[in-house]
Amino acid sequence: MRITKLSLTNFKSFKQEQTIEFAPVTLLFGPNSVGKSSVLMALFYLQQILDKGQCDPQRIEALGGKLVGGFKNLVHRRNLNQSITLKIEYDKGNRVGSSYDFLADLLEEGELDVRISSPVIDVEKVTLEFVISWVEQHQTAYIANYKIWFDGIEIAEVSSDAGLKQPQITSLNYLHPLLLPDDHDEWLIDCFENDMPISNALYDKLLDLLNLYNPSHHEIKDGAARPFEGDDKDLLFTDDCFVSPLQEALNNERDISNQFDSADNMVVVEGETLIHVPIGIEGLSGALPPLGRKLKSSLSLDNEKQNEVFVELLSDILVAPLDNLKKLLNDSLCIGPLRGIPDFLHQPNPYVEQKDWHDGLAAWDVLARGDSELITAVDEWISNENKLGLGYGLAHRVEKHYAEIKRFSPSGSFSPAEEQLKRIISEDLKGATRVPHPDEVKTNYTYSLFDLSNRMSVTPSDIGVGISQLMPLVVAALSRNKRVVACEQPELHVHPRIQVAIGDLLTQTGRATNFLIETHSEHLILRLRKRVRQTTDKELPEGFKPVDKDDISIVYFEPSDEGVITRRIKLDEDGEFTSKWPQGFFSERREEYL
Repeated sequence: MRITKLSLTNFKSFKQEQTIEFAPVTLLFGPNSVGKSSVLMALFYLQQILDKGQCDPQRIEALGGKLVGGFKNLVHRRNLNQSITLKIEYDKGNRVGSSYDFLADLLEEGELDVRISSPVIDVEKVTLEFVISWVEQHQTAYIANYKIWFDGIEIAEVSSDAGLKQPQITSLNYLHPLLLPDDHDEWLIDCFENDMPISNALYDKLLDLLNLYNPSHHEIKDGAARPFEGDDKDLLFTDDCFVSPLQEALNNERDISNQFDSADNMVVVEGETLIHVPIGIEGLSGALPPLGRKLKSSLSLDNEKQNEVFVELLSDILVAPLDNLKKLLNDSLCIGPLRGIPDFLHQPNPYVEQKDWHDGLAAWDVLARGDSELITAVDEWISNENKLGLGYGLAHRVEKHYAEIKRFSPSGSFSPAEEQLKRIISEDLKGATRVPHPDEVKTNYTYSLFDLSNRMSVTPSDIGVGISQLMPLVVAALSRNKRVVACEQPELHVHPRIQVAIGDLLTQTGRATNFLIETHSEHLILRLRKRVRQTTDKELPEGFKPVDKDDISIVYFEPSDEGVITRRIKLDEDGEFTSKWPQGFFSERREEYL
């Protein structure tokens, strides 16, 4: 799974909605303090909401416990009357992900009134939007609204009142292609032939099924007749009926007043008016349902098995996408702008957590585990002159600790130590040729940092600051199962030659990872442009993976009176910018040499 878009509204320096398009390598450029790091913060703020329901956190744990001061310091200009909106899109790729669709496949055909496949299994692109508001009464923030799109089409919406008492599924798109049963066309034709009411939302689809021409608005103005005009069939079309058996099964029993045209039971989804009786659910923080389990809802149909299947269906729509996003973010990390350097007394942490990556020390702790595959990969990247060429390498180190058997008097005597020692020595002298047998062997597999020029082992504190600052990104890039690797200013204290090579590190180490890099480095971008051009011209160095122009997203941030504005600077097939940089960014070089 891969994040493809992130939109921010009223978050930190963002006022109007701004969308950051992600690629395998996403570079964030712009002036200092413009709001680039807010993108990283938004991702892990969202993670903390999903993980713990904390919409008003004092600290963001994944950012090393960074103090943020709660919702009032996260909302734009600290205006508590405004709501933060976070909208995120991810591509499932070929992964099934989370699902709660268990019961339907175990039931016989006749046991269900309506049978429909789980939509979350077939969806490829998922978009989730969270509106986070402040409630003065409780002095906290909550999810006021949660909306879901599957493959670009809205499918459901959950809303919560400020009292946080009863979140409700306030909208469900029964016309979504993934919610229509396979026999929906036959059902619609049957309704037409039996003079049953047909939703206006299905008018165009019915004409297609009947092979009838549907005149355009201009043609009707010019006198063309609409199909069924003046016919009794024209009276069949209304908003006050169901568009599918699923909609009927979910709503018919629950409409106590039997007045579907009441405002409370009508919703507009994707421009179509549909019947929907709200369904109450349990919320974790307002409209956010608890993750990792099926929904608890007010749905109570006469057919208990059908009711349970529908609960699983709603769980797949509302909960499973959250589970997938939470796992994606939990498998991500953020490396801060100032990375720590382990000193000689540093003791590796065997239980590395996400937050430990922010100061970079987690990288050294991960290496200390002695993962031979990782150590070999890191060594190749830092030692090879055709890669980073840092002048250092990593060697595998095996430490074995032996302890000899210690024998004491069988009687367990507590005689003075001197007497016991004499006896042991005497016994050992009798068998002087005997090789002591160890009673314990402890083997540690770890690494040794090696100075290639001087051919000697060194510690991280012995080498240049720039190299130690870069190592966390190298280790993170080569670690397995990392979805998003975010890093602030990887070029700090690093020679321009190495800054250039960082571009290769980001494109050659793994396609499953999103790199989100906040940077000011022109050198880094020069290498990326070169690799795009070489890919087009088929001139890549041997063994290099192709780098397509769409593999790189360059986002420029600029301040304005209406909050930060983001612009994507695209590359063409030759690695050239397709538009100019705002405000002459990177123009300093021209100004200096002219």
